[in-house]
Parts: sequence; structure tokens; C-alpha cells
Amino acid sequence: MKERILHVLDKISIESGVSSVVMNYYAKLDHDSITFDFMLNEEPDEKTAAYIKSNGSNIYIMPALKAANTFKYIKALKQFYKNCEYKIIHGHVANSAIFYLGLARKKIPIRIIHSHSTKSADIWWKRIRNWLLTRSIKHTANRYMACSDEAAKFLFGKNNKAVILHNAINIEKFLFDLEKRENIRRELAIEDKLVIGHVGRFTPLKNHGFLLDIFHEVQKKNRETALLLIGGGELYGAIEKKAKNLGLDGEVLFLGAKENVADYMSAMDIFVLPSHFEGLGLVGVEAQAAGLPVLAAENVPRSMDITGETTFIPLDSALWTNELLKGNPHDRISSGFQVKGSRFDINTQVEKLCDFYKGL
Repeated sequence: MKERILHVLDKISIESGVSSVVMNYYAKLDHDSITFDFMLNEEPDEKTAAYIKSNGSNIYIMPALKAANTFKYIKALKQFYKNCEYKIIHGHVANSAIFYLGLARKKIPIRIIHSHSTKSADIWWKRIRNWLLTRSIKHTANRYMACSDEAAKFLFGKNNKAVILHNAINIEKFLFDLEKRENIRRELAIEDKLVIGHVGRFTPLKNHGFLLDIFHEVQKKNRETALLLIGGGELYGAIEKKAKNLGLDGEVLFLGAKENVADYMSAMDIFVLPSHFEGLGLVGVEAQAAGLPVLAAENVPRSMDITGETTFIPLDSALWTNELLKGNPHDRISSGFQVKGSRFDINTQVEKLCDFYKGL
């Protein structure tokens, strides 16, 4: 009989790192023996919904996660649990787990909460709110999982029993491709430039403002540089305006959200991750699979580094400027292959996840 695991996320989107992780695992499942159903707060796009349904999976949409919807959300959850027959629920949204795991206690015996971050929010009042909402997590869940030791300690404390499941990727998808590199660089008119790249939502935690400041300094010393920014988000317009104010609108390329991020990574020369915090920094793993050297903030977990080509430094403008101006030419192909078979290779990690479920 097919095993169905109910996964709880706020949304499934190419702009959501957490949903990207879950969908990486989902793509490698043997759906005849085990599959995921999804409880979401937003409708996925038509293409994603069709893909999920083609594998025989179900999608359940709950009311949006906001204070005004709290009672509506609770009511919808109660109605859902009346008729559900799941053995396992796997939650990825910590601040609402008090509701969806709490109300599942009488109906679903195995309740997993998965920590994906080392900080609860990037705005102070949200941090306070989320701290309060996650205090009861050890009582609503009875199994614990995290993407890194740091993420486990953050949500569950030092002496935790969390299973570490690494944010794995399809390595082959990201391996360096010279033809794609040349095509994209030609298309963007950056053939002869040192191309610095970043992928991430335009939110405070991703620190795009700092990135523009250091790129401005880099430009003063080397005009043959370009900055590629991939992603969308609430600060997109503000960062675009800042780039223009700094006179960088011709050198900073705002590409929006992309499904073919791997192709653009082949076009880059160095990847930057100046985040204020990360649960792991999966995009840094993807960059390493593409053979890129990575420059990351010192508070990004060290476990992200696989190839030894990641430099972790404080968020100091002079330090970052100097590192970027060095460049880092090396063998992209051999560096990328170091990620194959590692703890971040989806082909090895999906077996670990399925074995974990079977042992419950």
C-alpha cells in the first residue's frame, strides 16, 4: 500500500528555498510506494499543481497565514482533520506549528517539525511573535528534523534529538555547462566581464543593500565587472532604485525569478551570499555544484562548504571588496564533481528520508 506523508508549507514556489528543498526530494520519490501530499496557504501555479497531481498527490489549501485569519485557519484545520487518515505529518512552518500540529495530535500519531533556519525572522517584532509561537513546539511535535546542526540548536535547543537531513539538490542539473555560459553571457552582453552572482529573495535577511554597496566599491577599481541578481520579493523595487542612485543601473542586472537558475550559475564567475542568517544556505551548495567559488557571510553555517572553495568573512565592506577583486580562476568541472555523492546529493539523501519514514 502506498504511504502518504502530509507535508505542510506556506507555499510551493521557485522563490521559496524551503519548498525547493521539499520538491527536490519529491522529484526523486518512487511515487508507487511513497508520496507526499501538501497542505499549503497559497495556490501553486498551474504547472506545479499539474505536476503534483500527475504523481497522484493531493493539494489542500488552507486560509492565508495572517492574524486576521487565525480563527478561520483553526476552523479549516479542524474540519480537515475530521476526515484525514494520515500516519505522518511533516511540518516545515515553525511559527504556525502550534496550530497545524497541535490540532493534529488526536488524529495523526507521528508529527514531525523541520527546522530550516537559524533565526526566526529579520524584523524584531516578528522575532518576538515567532519566539512565542514556537515555545510549545516540543509538545505539539514528537519527531524533530533540521537542515543543519545550527538550525537544530536554534529551534530545539542544545541537547536535541533532531535528525539532520541535509538540503539536497540534483547535482547533475547544476554542473558547469560551457555552452550555456557563453550563450547567456552573450545574451546579457557581459562576455568579457568578471561576473558576480547572487540568487535569493529581495528581503532584509538576504542583505542586498550591503551587496550593492560593496559592488559600488568594486566598480571603482574594476569597471569590467557585472552583478547578476536573480529573485523577486518585497524589496526588489527599493534595491533597483538604490542601484540607479549609485549609478550602477547598467552594471547590475536584475533578472527576476528564474526557473533555470543553474544555467545562470554557469555564466557567473563568483557567487556571493551576504545573508544576515541562513539555516544552511542551499543556494551556496548549488553554486558549488556549478563549480563556483563562494564568498559568504561568517554567520552562514560552515557545513555548507563542500569543495573548500567557500570563503567565510565578516560583513565588512573593505574585506568583501578585496576578496571580490581577487577573482578566483579554477577548474569549474572538477570542483562541481566534488559535490556528487556528498551529503547534499539528492540521490543519497532521498534514501535516508524514505528509510526514516519507514522506521516510524
